[in-house]
Amino acid sequence: MQQFVNEGYWEQANAYYAGSKIKIHDDYSVDFHNSLMSSGNSLMTWTSINSYQSTKIVPQLPMLRNNHKYRLSVIASATPTYSLINRLTFFDAQDREISHYEFQKRSLEFTYPNNAVQYRLELISNGLIDLHFKRFEICDAALSVNANEDLWVHSMINEEAKGIPNVLLIADGKRVKKTQGHLKQYSQFKVQPISIAWQSSLDIAPAIKQWLITNRSLNANVISTTPLLNRVAFNLKMELPTIKSIVPNQEASDLADVTYPLIAPTFWSSTNLIEPDWPIIFSVIRKINSEEG
Repeated sequence: MQQFVNEGYWEQANAYYAGSKIKIHDDYSVDFHNSLMSSGNSLMTWTSINSYQSTKIVPQLPMLRNNHKYRLSVIASATPTYSLINRLTFFDAQDREISHYEFQKRSLEFTYPNNAVQYRLELISNGLIDLHFKRFEICDAALSVNANEDLWVHSMINEEAKGIPNVLLIADGKRVKKTQGHLKQYSQFKVQPISIAWQSSLDIAPAIKQWLITNRSLNANVISTTPLLNRVAFNLKMELPTIKSIVPNQEASDLADVTYPLIAPTFWSSTNLIEPDWPIIFSVIRKINSEEG
């Protein structure tokens, strides 16, 4: 079953506390400064609304299943250390508080109460002066904690298949990341998905290079599933000439061993999750494996 990681960002507010300075970057991350704000004040609030018809408010949080266990991750850094409190509150049908959690670590696992119909997430000052906020993520608690990283190396798919690994570089969407278990249908190929968050500031190629070296996969097929990640494949090819770089044919380069036609739209500016063209990508992988076989 495919699982999802729901993502949320800083919301525009009509008013902030006096002394607040806020800069919202192109990647939706936010720098917040206020040296005057009292402890206990809320910097930002997100809500799930039980009924759009009655409130006409678009929910800012995903719908959750009662009695199901989830993990909430807040990707942010505050100055001074431990000056940010994350508060998660649950409400019943009469808008009465059922319970709440307050935590300062990055992640919290919780069970959505049986009688909860909506919930709220708040960022609370605990003597905070500066905050860099990227996003929050909510997913099934059973999902690997790696899913909440900017570079998500999934579990290998079809690990028992013969042949070399096929490393898939996948660009995550803005609102949701997801597991890639559906690729098991290509059972004759060993598949290693690697998802890259659109907000990521990591130098991706060195991290993937280290993974290839550690896993003794220096002859792997490295497939960019979008032109946005072609540079990563090219950088890996320069560092590890024994890999085979496979990229969409939107960009000419001597570093591309194989190119394939791209039909789907390719932009990170959309909030929609755009699925790679898996049939075309695996037809190319099948051809390469048959030539090498």
